[in-house]
Formats: sequence, structure tokens, C-alpha cells
Amino acid sequence: MKILILGGGFCGTAAAKLLEKKIPKAEITLIDKKSYFEFSPSIHKVAFDKKYFKKITIPYKNIFKRTKFIQDKIIEVSPYFVKTSKRIFSFDYLIICTGIKYPINLKNTKNVCTLKDFFEAAEMGVKIASSKRILVIGGGLIGTEIAGELVTRTNIEVILVHSSNRLLDRNPAKASKYAYDFLTKRGVMIIFNEKIVLHSDGYFITNTKRKIKAQVGLWCAGILPDASFMKEFGNLTDSKGFIKVNEFLQLEKHKRIFVGGDINNVPEEKTAQNAERHAYVIAKNIITLVKNSSTHKQPITYHKLLVFHNPRSGPLVISLGDWHGILSFKNFAWCGRIPGILKHLIEWWVVEWKYS
Repeated sequence: MKILILGGGFCGTAAAKLLEKKIPKAEITLIDKKSYFEFSPSIHKVAFDKKYFKKITIPYKNIFKRTKFIQDKIIEVSPYFVKTSKRIFSFDYLIICTGIKYPINLKNTKNVCTLKDFFEAAEMGVKIASSKRILVIGGGLIGTEIAGELVTRTNIEVILVHSSNRLLDRNPAKASKYAYDFLTKRGVMIIFNEKIVLHSDGYFITNTKRKIKAQVGLWCAGILPDASFMKEFGNLTDSKGFIKVNEFLQLEKHKRIFVGGDINNVPEEKTAQNAERHAYVIAKNIITLVKNSSTHKQPITYHKLLVFHNPRSGPLVISLGDWHGILSFKNFAWCGRIPGILKHLIEWWVVEWKYS
């Protein structure tokens, strides 16, 4: 029995750990471009302290007991095999959780940074250190957290442009207000209802033709799925490019292939917590399919396992610097130092305990 996992983020890592416990005879292989798992909700902190990288990463070789890890790049996925840059893998069950990209939607990307992994965070840190004025583009989770780091760790002038009418606009109004007050009291200039559309000669131009001077732009405005390696399957993505799944998180019309994490089209926030929920459902369903000949258990649906039935309603912790934060849940928001400390505790629990 061969189980192949593409991507070692929260979904892939959690699924591998569950499967190696429950199906001891399975040959499990995980493929990822990186050699380590990283606690991605804290990756923005690496831009301000490179040593923080060691606090939020674990080599895959230290995580698994039986899962074989291969560092490689995915080239092609078919219903029967996966091709990487070095070899071809067959499988009985496949889990696709390769994550998403963070595109910069500007022609001129000089001195414009985005944030996905350690290398981009380190590059961002170099540019931040040499800047007097920085533009944060986007006021969602990542943009708000980076702005919080900037105002609590540096004396750099910060401007934030957000296309919506409030920060953290998919969270409770109280969370938005707290983040706004926290940042503006520390000198951040926030511009709502505008988008950055041009960058030239040290200036950023919005859709209203507002001209903003800044040495560096930190692009935190949106994500983009990349399913280009699945061309052989035809049109199995939605209008935004996310891979379509059924209620069991299976690829449509393919019972042995599952899709989890940020790249699937489940209508919810793309968070680590939800990716781990996907892993649990996928692992349980693979176990059920493997044992189907001796049991009459039915696969479980994703939403059946949710404690919170609205997919967007799971609790979320947002940091504002090291010691302030927001705990957001449905229409409730708890703001201040305790949620900031809670983010550190979650990070410690995942890296030092859960996946170690």
C-alpha cells in the first residue's frame, strides 16, 4: 500500500503522522521543496530576527517515525503517478496539499517584497533595515501583523493601504477597531478603499491616482492557487483556480485522490487550523477505504467533524508585535496582551510538542 503526500505544511505533516500510526503496513512518502516544517503563522517575525527561524522550524527527518521524506519539486500529477524533477512515483492513495502562492500584481517589483517562506522573510528583513518609509500593501491578516511588528520593533514611518473599508475585514468589527487603534496610535497612516496599481521611481500609485513615496513596498494583498501540475485532469479548478473537492475532500471523480490545505476550494479562511482539520478528515477517510473490505464504515464528510459548523467561524489568533494580539471567534474578539501571549503558546505547542 503506497500513500503519497505532496506538500509538508500543516495538512501534509498532520496527515502523515496520523496515517503512520493507523496503517502500520503502509508505505508513506511525503514530498516537499523544503527540508523542514515551518510554523507559517509566525514567519513574518523572521523578517525582524533571522534567529527566529530556528524557533519555528523542525526538520522533517525529526518529525516522522516511518514516513519517508523526499525533497523535490512537483512537475506533474496524473491519476496514476506523480512526476517530480528527479523521478516518478506511483501511488494507491494521493494527498495533494501543495499550498498557494503570494503574487505581486505589479509590473515593477523592484523593492517590493512578499512573504511566504524563510528566504522571502530574510530578504524582506534586509530591505526593511535600510528603509525610512515603508508601504504595507493590504490590511488583512498578514499585512496587519507585519505592520504591528514594524511599529513595535522599529522607528520606520509606516503607511498601510487596504482595498476594504476596515482592517481584518473578515473578522469582527471589534478586532478591526482594535487593530486600527493599535497601529494609528503608533503612527501608522492607514488609507482605506484604495488599491496600489503602479510602482515607479520610488513611488506607489493607487487606483485614485494617489502618489505615495516609500523605499519599500511589502505586498500582503491576496493569494493565488497554483494547480498547473494537474493539467492532465482537465478543468478541475473553480473560477479562482482552487482545486474542486467533494464533501469527503476527494478530488472530484477521483476516489483515491484527496486535496487539503490552502489549495482546495472549501469556502473558508486559509488557516493552519483548517488545514489540520482537512488532514484529519483525509486520514480518516483513507483508513476507511483501506479497511472497507472488513468493515461497513462510511467515509466522513468534512463539515461533520467541525465543532463550529460555519466554515469561517473557527477561532483565530492575530499578533500585533510580540506582546499584543487579538483572539477572533465568530462575532467575538478578545484584544490585548493575553491573546498576544497565547500566540506564543500556540507556536511553542506546535513546534516543541505536537510535531516534535
